[in-house]
Amino acid sequence: MVNLAIVSRRLSGRGGMETVIKTVAQTAQADRLPLSLWSMGRLLDTQWLHNISYRDVNIDQGTGRRLQLRAKLPLYIMALTRLLKDSDVDTLLVTDPTFVEAAHWARRIVRRPLRIFSWVHFSLDKLANISSLRLADGHLAISQGIKRQLADIPVSAPIFVVHNPLPYDFHPIPPGSMAPGQLLYVGRLNNHQKRLDLLFEALAQIAGPWQLNIMGDGPDSTWLKELTHQLGIDNRVHFNGWQPNPWRLANPRALVLTSDFEGFPMVLVEGLAHGIPVIATNCPTGPEDIVENHKNGLLVPTGSIPAIRDAIRIALDREWPWLLSPQEIQQDIISRFNASHVFRTMLNAINSVPLR
Repeated sequence: MVNLAIVSRRLSGRGGMETVIKTVAQTAQADRLPLSLWSMGRLLDTQWLHNISYRDVNIDQGTGRRLQLRAKLPLYIMALTRLLKDSDVDTLLVTDPTFVEAAHWARRIVRRPLRIFSWVHFSLDKLANISSLRLADGHLAISQGIKRQLADIPVSAPIFVVHNPLPYDFHPIPPGSMAPGQLLYVGRLNNHQKRLDLLFEALAQIAGPWQLNIMGDGPDSTWLKELTHQLGIDNRVHFNGWQPNPWRLANPRALVLTSDFEGFPMVLVEGLAHGIPVIATNCPTGPEDIVENHKNGLLVPTGSIPAIRDAIRIALDREWPWLLSPQEIQQDIISRFNASHVFRTMLNAINSVPLR
C-alpha cells in the first residue's frame, strides 16, 4: 500500500489543478489509501479541501520567476524535510520542478525510502528550472505533449502518461437537444494564455444568430468586454462571471477553447462528458489527447482566426456535423477519463517504480 503526498504551490481553490487534486484525493480515500496535500504556500481558501488531509507552510512563491524560486530552494528543502519526518509518506507527487529538487535533498536528509514523481500540470516551456525534473524517480505526464517535452530535456527515469480524471463525484445526465446558435466558453479570462481575442475576431466574421456565453473571470475581463464592443459583437457575447456549475445552461452547439498553451485542459473533458462537442486550438500539450477530429469536435491550428471561424461555422451548421452522437460522445469520454480508471493507471505507474 502506498502513502501519498502531493506537493504543490499555493492554490486558489478554483482552478482545474485543484479539481484534479481533489478528485485524486477522494478516489484514494475510496480505496482506503492515505493521501495528503502539502502546499509550499499558505492556503487562503481551504473549503475545497473538505475531508482531505493537508499541510501548508508560509513560503511566498512570488511570481514564479527562475531566480526567485531558486533563491527559496533552501526553504522548500527545510519544509519538506520537516513534513517527511512528521509523516509515513513514501511517495511524493510533485507539481513543480523546483520542488522536485527540494524533495531530492530532503530525502537525503531524512535517509528513508521514498519515491519522487514529477506531476506537472503546465506545458514545460512555461515553467522555471525544468532541468531539476531529472532528479525524479518517475514522471506522471498528464498528456502526450508533456511526455514529449520530458523526453526532450532529456530525463532518464520512466515516463507514464496518466491523464487528468473527471471529478470523482461527476454525475452525468443524458444530453438534451442542442440549442441552435449557442456557444460556450468556460475558463479564466487571461488573454495571454486563452486568446479570447482570436475567438472574438473569428466570431465577428460569422453572420447569423449566434450567441456566446462566457463562464469565468480573470484579470482581462474589462479589456475583453471592451474588445467585444469594438468588434460590434457585445450584444451577442455574454459575460456571466465565475460559476460553480457552468454547465447549467441549455446544451450549446459547441464548447470553444482557443488557447496558445495548456497543460491538460479539463474543461474539454468535462464538456465532452456532458455530450457537448468541442472546438479547440491544437496547442502543444493536452487537446490532442482529448479531441478526435470530426468524431467529437475539431482541432485547429493555434493563432489562426480563419481556422477558428471555419470550425465554428461547421459546429453551427443545422445538420449534426460529428461522427458521434451526443450520447456516444458522453459515453466515450466517461469510459476514458473516469476517476477510478485514471487512479488505477496512476497506481500501476507508481508501484512499478521501487522505493529509493
